Amino acid sequence: MINVNSQILYKKFDNHLDIKDELLNLINKQQSESLKPGQYADNVSRLDWSSSNNFERPWVKFFMPHFIRNYNKLCLSMNRKSFQVKDIWFQQYEKDGTHGWHTHSENYTGVYYLEMPSGPQTQIYDGKIINLPVEEGDIIIFPSFLIHRAPVIKDESRKTIISFNVNFEGIRNELLEVIDEME
Repeated sequence: MINVNSQILYKKFDNHLDIKDELLNLINKQQSESLKPGQYADNVSRLDWSSSNNFERPWVKFFMPHFIRNYNKLCLSMNRKSFQVKDIWFQQYEKDGTHGWHTHSENYTGVYYLEMPSGPQTQIYDGKIINLPVEEGDIIIFPSFLIHRAPVIKDESRKTIISFNVNFEGIRNELLEVIDEME
């Protein structure tokens, strides 16, 4: 687990290589739309954002048990009792693909880098532009109010991410006991 600052957490996704091919296969079969250049200069080849709260999609049903195992570890590291996934969707970027500056809903958002060639990483604006040192198989979480983007892909490779919005709930009793002893 890596903390870039107190707001951004990284973790290697357990079993990434074990699930990658099957997950990409299911995503490739998923009905999707595209996001073409508009107000925010977005250019996303494929995504299923319009179905982000449908947890019955085949790729989501396959992915969620793996995701929950990994995310429980992040939840514990943040001293939270539980989390609730509100939305989950994939995005695929090809040459000239990008997702302009934006924010998300809920209290945290995250990205799992399922297919990540070397190249543009997620950037966050927090008084300055921060290039997050991510690579394939990483999962990151950060407060959803942080302004972020996916910079332009300049080569012929494809990037596939799974994005999600979550709410963390409750504080672990163990932490409350430690805090109470500080008084």
